Amino acid sequence: MISKHLNLKQESIVLDEVLPGGGKWSKIIKRGQKVRISTEDGKGAVSALFYNADNTAERYNFADTVKIQWNAFLGKGKVLFSELGHILFSITEDTTNGLMDTVAGMSNPRLVKENFGEGSFNDIRNRYYKSDRENFLVELGKYGMGKRDIVACLNLFRKVDVKEGSKLSLSPLRPETCGYIELRAEMNVLLVLSNTPHVMEKGVYNPSDVQITIYQGAPLSEDDFCMNFSPEAKRGFENNARYFA
Repeated sequence: MISKHLNLKQESIVLDEVLPGGGKWSKIIKRGQKVRISTEDGKGAVSALFYNADNTAERYNFADTVKIQWNAFLGKGKVLFSELGHILFSITEDTTNGLMDTVAGMSNPRLVKENFGEGSFNDIRNRYYKSDRENFLVELGKYGMGKRDIVACLNLFRKVDVKEGSKLSLSPLRPETCGYIELRAEMNVLLVLSNTPHVMEKGVYNPSDVQITIYQGAPLSEDDFCMNFSPEAKRGFENNARYFA
């Protein structure tokens, strides 16, 4: 069932499904397709990994993404770079006003236990408290990858503030209801998602469902907003054009 707030043409929809709280997900997003990740209740928190689906040795590089664009805070118009200078995804829409975290990393079983208490499989079975690392390893295994292929992730719908020069603090800001972040694939991208609480979140382990919608985007044009957002982005698009020549 397509959410009413998406405002997309039915014929353009490739896939529309719900990723439940605690769940994991992966798909190859084809070049030119868009993926819209939505939080219906405004309480979603999703961690993401990105790889060149045609050569998974090439993957998202958060350091280059931040360095090349001179800013650790992402939003509409920014792009996600690989370590080879190619653009994996462009951020074509963002109703959250930049609620994306590039620096805090992902959760693991130890941190989940410290932040939320005991939630083992032995105690609560399939409702056990899952971490990003566990979810990512399961999904990556489907593509012949493993521990050595895990890189720094991008966290969606949460933001980390830097205080007193170097101290990281999880912002209390949340998206509005039905908020979403939309990414356009600039090459065939393996997208891996983990729907678990942000690595710095504490309290009650109760991750919300998020909706994932993949649809066919319009052909890239010379006046594209993301392509012309910055000189660095334009060079990245030129690198992509050379890659596909």
